[in-house]
Amino acid sequence: MSAHIDLARLLDGAILPSPAGRGHWLAARCQQQVPLDELAEQLGCDPALTGKVIGLANAGVPAGERRHAALNAAMLAAIGLPALRQAFSTAAIPAATCAHFDAQRYWSHSLAMACAARVAGDALQLAPADELYSCGLLANCGQLALATLHPQEYAQLLGQHGHAARVRLLRAESRRFGHHQLALSAMLMRGWGMPDILCDAVLCHATPPGLRRAGRMTDLAWLLNLASSFADLILRNGAGPRGPALAAARLLGLGGEHMETLLRHSNAEWSEWREILEPPAHAATCRTRTRVRPAAAQVFSEFI
Repeated sequence: MSAHIDLARLLDGAILPSPAGRGHWLAARCQQQVPLDELAEQLGCDPALTGKVIGLANAGVPAGERRHAALNAAMLAAIGLPALRQAFSTAAIPAATCAHFDAQRYWSHSLAMACAARVAGDALQLAPADELYSCGLLANCGQLALATLHPQEYAQLLGQHGHAARVRLLRAESRRFGHHQLALSAMLMRGWGMPDILCDAVLCHATPPGLRRAGRMTDLAWLLNLASSFADLILRNGAGPRGPALAAARLLGLGGEHMETLLRHSNAEWSEWREILEPPAHAATCRTRTRVRPAAAQVFSEFI
């Protein structure tokens, strides 16, 4: 292990960057009294700010009550626009560029995985769909942390292992930094107060437990594994091997046709959301989605 992860600094959340300076733009939107449902939607493409806002909300949750795991207008109203504006205005410290880390692909994959987790979760009813969206969005924020905290060391590691199987990359990260990216993602989520079962599912979703350890957390981990495979396919315009996605789908009780239906709906939702990632042309611009997400029954109606 040659690099040290400053966990206290990481859990503070201020070091993680947002796409295209979105934080300052959202602070301006708060000043303009943007409707909170639109603000929640705008936040929904940004892992760093999503985690920070969920953390703000959970800081006010009394002990013993269920903690927040998804953004919504009621949560933002409880936090208040002044506190939100301050959170958005606190920019991440500029970091050196991390070679071999494609930031734009990272944002796109996180958003595609979030959409896929929500669509599949809506159909399978394993957890509230919006909470699964948050899990998909935050599942790989540990990699963003590594690229931000240690850009040179992580670039070297990606140069050596970036095209290898993911399990090999995770092992290399653990050897170099003491924690791999999914462990850091789970630590961040716990630091933001998200429920333990969701953090545990994120931690192990690259290699979920086998069927002998069946349970709700195992199902959630396989769902996130499926969502990650869907995100890979979405970013390749549907091209590529279906093996990993099919394996996860079958363990969740889905056949090939059902899986393809979920993939198609996930891709359609991502196509709506991805425009939000583009830098706003000016402060008054507010991209929102126009498509209504299909309910679980509609997703499977083709097979009834």
